[in-house]
Amino acid sequence: MKAARLWVWKRHEFWVAVMLLIGLGFTIFLVADEGAATIFGMLDRGGWSLLLLLPVHVLVISLDAVSWRWLLQGQRRVRLRLLVWLALLREAINALLPVARVGGEIVGARMLARAGVPGYVAGASIMVEVSLTLLSQFLFTLVGFMILVYAVGDRHLQDVVLLFLLSVLPLLGVFFWLQKRWGFFYLLQQGLKRVMGGTDWLLLLGEPRQLDQEIRRIYRRRWGLLWANFWQLGSLFAGAVEVWLTFLLLGHPIPIWAAVLMESLGQALRSMAFFMPAGLGVQEGGVVLFGSAIGVGPDLALAFSLVRRFRELALGIPLLLHWYLSEGYHIRMEWQKSRSSRERVV
Repeated sequence: MKAARLWVWKRHEFWVAVMLLIGLGFTIFLVADEGAATIFGMLDRGGWSLLLLLPVHVLVISLDAVSWRWLLQGQRRVRLRLLVWLALLREAINALLPVARVGGEIVGARMLARAGVPGYVAGASIMVEVSLTLLSQFLFTLVGFMILVYAVGDRHLQDVVLLFLLSVLPLLGVFFWLQKRWGFFYLLQQGLKRVMGGTDWLLLLGEPRQLDQEIRRIYRRRWGLLWANFWQLGSLFAGAVEVWLTFLLLGHPIPIWAAVLMESLGQALRSMAFFMPAGLGVQEGGVVLFGSAIGVGPDLALAFSLVRRFRELALGIPLLLHWYLSEGYHIRMEWQKSRSSRERVV
């Protein structure tokens, strides 16, 4: 069994490294091909003003945290500032670590449980939040598609986005149906155990059937779900404002509808490419493609993408370091408690 798990992990690490190298190589190729001097010159003109994007992004994520709070009604110990920090940490883990956009959710649930929320409640709230995020992103992409149809004459891109929307819609229906009727956490547990060589990662969140019961309870709170979805959509549109501000700081303002288009289609593309570590190459190729549809040159699009990378690193690295130190402190405290218990028994 241990040999099987080791083989699974080695194979996983190998493919992560391969995908990372492919994405990094493609990104370097795009920057070199479009002229690195021109692209970095645009970043230089933006200068220190680009640091304004850090607090702006925290405000964007704060709207997601408000949405999460609506799903945790009844948990009085939970403060909004804690949820904002956890939402930023989840984003940093999913963006900077090779966890296929899943690890951040597991870590977020564990950290929330340490704050006093029952583990199954924390896990269920995140699972429902992820489900609502999929729905919100679908609606946001639909808005982007409508803008693409009425404001952009790229028929080929319209057909691609329409095909994406039509293919995702039935998958969303099946996803919600599995959660509500058959216990999605239980099914996910069985699937992950097979993929990961018997390792049961979902036990970190709680017993799967208990999680399913809590998920169903949250789904019965219709108004809470409606408000949570409202704030998530607000966060997505606020992200489009962040895109608009980025181009403004780079000295090349774009219309707000173009920012909504780029953000909505970019979010959809990155979600589809969840297997690519940090979305390397995918994000860069996407902004060049969608930028061309609204008249943004590839050099400016790549400068925008590099600003996004800077923001991810500037916010994400301190958060990951803080989480690492917090995990180390928690492990040390647990070890000391265990050692004290053994000494008392002796």
